[in-house]
Amino acid sequence: MKKTILIFITVAMFSSCGNNAHSDAKQRQSELKKMQPGGIPTKEGEWTMTANIHGKKWSATSIMSPDVAARIVGDDNGEYISLPYDRKDLVVGNKIEFSHNNAVDLMTNDDVGLWGGYKGEMEITKVDNGWAEGKFFFTGSSDDKTIEVTDGFFRISIEQKK
Repeated sequence: MKKTILIFITVAMFSSCGNNAHSDAKQRQSELKKMQPGGIPTKEGEWTMTANIHGKKWSATSIMSPDVAARIVGDDNGEYISLPYDRKDLVVGNKIEFSHNNAVDLMTNDDVGLWGGYKGEMEITKVDNGWAEGKFFFTGSSDDKTIEVTDGFFRISIEQKK
């Protein structure tokens, strides 16, 4: 489990630091998928993440617990959206701006593979009964290409593990 967390953090750090070495992004993506302990299956009204990626509807089939990943990570068949996470930011109305120090990571099943989201924001829209919800949008970039992610939504459990 610790090895999985360490690998995930390493992947996130490389992309968040603006590293332009995207040629091996597919390999890192594959390694992460193999090592991740399987996320929590999504279900409407429970763990959820959806968005439009470049105009195409996307829905996570699983979400990695933020307590494990220290990020909000939704996965659908190897395509990931990884949002910054800090429990203290989960206050209704709080807006988190994405930047080079607080980026979104997007992994896609295409020739680019790894996109850094440095422009956009996440807003916490609801916190109650052990759940937090938010909406997000961002522009991902990779070398000289960009991709738009709009209408993002997530719902995660924030109950303390005992």
